[in-house]
Amino acid sequence: MVTQIINFFFITTSIILFILPFFISYWVGHRKSFKKIGFNHYLENFFSSKQANWLVFIWAAGEALIWFVIPEFLLLMVIFMRVHKKRVMLLFDLAGTVAGTIVAYIIRMPQDAIANLPYIQEKMVDQTIVWYNDMGILGLVNQPFSGVPYKVFTHLAWQYEYSVVLFIIVAVTVRMIRYVVAYGLFIAMYPRLHKIVYRNYVPLALAAIAIFSILLLKAYNAYS
Repeated sequence: MVTQIINFFFITTSIILFILPFFISYWVGHRKSFKKIGFNHYLENFFSSKQANWLVFIWAAGEALIWFVIPEFLLLMVIFMRVHKKRVMLLFDLAGTVAGTIVAYIIRMPQDAIANLPYIQEKMVDQTIVWYNDMGILGLVNQPFSGVPYKVFTHLAWQYEYSVVLFIIVAVTVRMIRYVVAYGLFIAMYPRLHKIVYRNYVPLALAAIAIFSILLLKAYNAYS
């Protein structure tokens, strides 16, 4: 129980610390407008900024390598905000996924090192190997809803000598399907929930971080 609590706070703190440098970078150049428009509007402006685009890019690239939080977590939070150029953020997410995948191919991580990555179980690696052996590169279709992080698939792919171009095409296609399902659901909820969300960005964001931390630990423990 103590370990679970420590992991919970580690995950939530890590998410906040990951976002913080990009937010501070934006604040340095726009601190004068903070008092004029209020925090909620300021937060929307941040997620419309180039700093937020690079946050999404590095988040997605990191998730393909070592970072343990899926980029959809960040993007789906933004859906309820009046953020312009949401599609641009999606493009930065996909670009980050491509970049992280290429790096994973380059570094060629040994199989026994994958299970030592944060919140990766050895059974996740074993299950991915089964999917690759049974389905080839199409084993990627199991990733979005399996609880197995994308980085397990990227770090194993080089051992099967899959074409990096083909791997990226399949990976992006699979991710886009998950985006479409989640995006469609959240967009349908947007008209009714936006006003409530707009008045409570901070507490709801903290609640979302807490809920995701619990779900991550649940997926992690499911493969223990």
